[in-house]
Amino acid sequence: MVKIKFSDLFRATLPVRSGNEGWFGVSPQGDAYHVVVPVDTQIARGVMACNRPTDGTPFGGYANWFYFRCPPCEYDGDDEVELTAARMLRAGRTAGNLIAWLASYGVEGIIADSGAATHGRTLEGEVPRVPGPTREWIDGQEHSRSGARCSCTGCGKSWDRLGAFLADDEVKFEQYKACLDDFLKGAFVFTHRCGQTVAIPVARFARPRNRARNLAGTHACPGMCYHESSSAPCSAVCEGSTYRRVARRLRSG
Repeated sequence: MVKIKFSDLFRATLPVRSGNEGWFGVSPQGDAYHVVVPVDTQIARGVMACNRPTDGTPFGGYANWFYFRCPPCEYDGDDEVELTAARMLRAGRTAGNLIAWLASYGVEGIIADSGAATHGRTLEGEVPRVPGPTREWIDGQEHSRSGARCSCTGCGKSWDRLGAFLADDEVKFEQYKACLDDFLKGAFVFTHRCGQTVAIPVARFARPRNRARNLAGTHACPGMCYHESSSAPCSAVCEGSTYRRVARRLRSG
């Protein structure tokens, strides 16, 4: 379990106008964390988009630690009181996403400060829980994309439709590989019992609710799609968030 001070979340939540942002680093064991702040936004964006490291060492982190981006607040006024309130609100929202992100790595997190602690809660309430999948939910997706055949190039086994593929106990979901240039070109990766990986285009599962709104690399992006091993949901109003919700369901199924 890792206990995170809300004051550290607040410290890592900077205004957009600063041109900097904060990052949380969590140890592989989930028993320690540190804050990297300030980090130049352009440097961080370039590092995460081009190198996609599993650690944050290019901007001051530790090797093999996991790193979470704290989105800056959008307030651009001059009133310091209002700025503080905006940072508090943004940090409260980030807290829930951070807890969910930690859970995707099997780490229990608590947001605590001055003796007050919450398990998976933000200043605005509980973190939304994504229900587990049912085969009917997957098989009932609209459009004929769910009816196309799936096949394993390793052993030659094939499935008549997507629902049959997902219902097979020999198939295991591994990760969501996002394509940040065009989310529709991303894929959900599975492994078959023979050891072969099978990549299924995300477009066969769902169409994004926010098509043509790609926030990857912007200030409004929490940066979750840069971590392929994480299936934590994303709160951004972005076309990629649809596929992260599907990935969450696939992993919990």
